[in-house]
Amino acid sequence: MKILGVDPGSIICGYGIVEEINSQIVVVDFGIIRPRNRTYVSFVEVLKVLYEKITEILIQNNIQETALETQFYHKNAQSLIKLTQARTAVQLSSINQNIPVFEYTPREIKLSVTGKGNASKKSVRYMVNSILKIKVDENLLDASDALAVALCHYFKKQSSKGKNQNSPHRWREFVEMYPERIINK
Repeated sequence: MKILGVDPGSIICGYGIVEEINSQIVVVDFGIIRPRNRTYVSFVEVLKVLYEKITEILIQNNIQETALETQFYHKNAQSLIKLTQARTAVQLSSINQNIPVFEYTPREIKLSVTGKGNASKKSVRYMVNSILKIKVDENLLDASDALAVALCHYFKKQSSKGKNQNSPHRWREFVEMYPERIINK
């Protein structure tokens, strides 16, 4: 199953694709979309570019599910409105391809990937790099956030595959069930 994770934004939109192969989670692709590639682009054109780029990614990679970070409170109402519209463009792109969309809060995503619901973007990037055995550059924090969204969805799906009744009650059980989530220093 291929999962597209998206960290939506109207200026920079991060995306990351993961797939389970032989019981291992691997990265298929990741990157950022910058809808405003030239000056004086209207916001409606930004949304169109975002919609088209996500649709292209969905089709080219045969995505089965899309996972998004939910919006959170902004002090600036205009930023919140634009973020909401960018999220809607991503959602419509998936829905129009008959791909189900799942949403996770920033806290849920951070908790599933780092173990801390208030982790920094750098901590998220570090854990994404460790879990997926890749190197996401520091200037691609939006892409690492998108990969974290995809990982969160993957972990949630794994835990719902009957593992709930066998969920770990002690750290030792957790380590035995999820060795890929443990980092040895």
